[in-house]
Amino acid sequence: MKLRCALVLAILFAALPCAASEPLRIKMGLHNFPPDFIVSNDGQSCGGPGFELSRRIFAMQQIEVEAVCVTPARMYLLLDSGELDLSINIKSTKALAPQQGQHLFVAPPYSELQLVMYSHKNRGQAPRDNSVALIRGFDYQGQRAKLLERGFIPVDLPDSTSASDLFLHQRSQHLLTYDGPFRAYAQAKDASLLKNLERKALSSIDTFYVLSARSPHQSRMQQAIVSYAKKHQCRYIKACVPE
Repeated sequence: MKLRCALVLAILFAALPCAASEPLRIKMGLHNFPPDFIVSNDGQSCGGPGFELSRRIFAMQQIEVEAVCVTPARMYLLLDSGELDLSINIKSTKALAPQQGQHLFVAPPYSELQLVMYSHKNRGQAPRDNSVALIRGFDYQGQRAKLLERGFIPVDLPDSTSASDLFLHQRSQHLLTYDGPFRAYAQAKDASLLKNLERKALSSIDTFYVLSARSPHQSRMQQAIVSYAKKHQCRYIKACVPE
């Protein structure tokens, strides 16, 4: 009788819903890209509205997201190795080329970025040497190569904030950047800074969640993103408002 009861209890426990099990945990690479993603000055903590949105998206599928603070160049290496499960990036980044056919860029896009060139006006104290501040490892959809062909001199910085700071301190003549993040950063420092700059629009670029080719969770992460987009009828993930 006792043996029979033990068997019944074992069957009942085995039939309990999977929701009681430990949630899946994944690692998301974040580099300083305000206002969506923000890394502290010491590089030890990171987050921002874009990360909180990502947490909500994956929580719907019982997936917990850990933020990993990295520079863009290191982020690409960690995606290739599988030490990061995902991040957000554009499709044309050459640093991801060795795994380009396997890293998964999930539609719909996360957001649309406007690529622009900012320049100091002639009356400023910035050098007139065709120097361009930009992010190390960023190809900017081929714009980096085009600038080099035209004689511009790249000044590579670890992330968008350091590139913006170098330019705003008039230590480079130009800045190649994405408009929304740069304007948000400049206005937070001093809204009048933008009045002394010239702006040239170059192109529009979509960003996507990119899932590492080496992540064993690629399929489940894709399902979470697609399910969220379908539920909220997203054209761009960032623009979708959770219920």
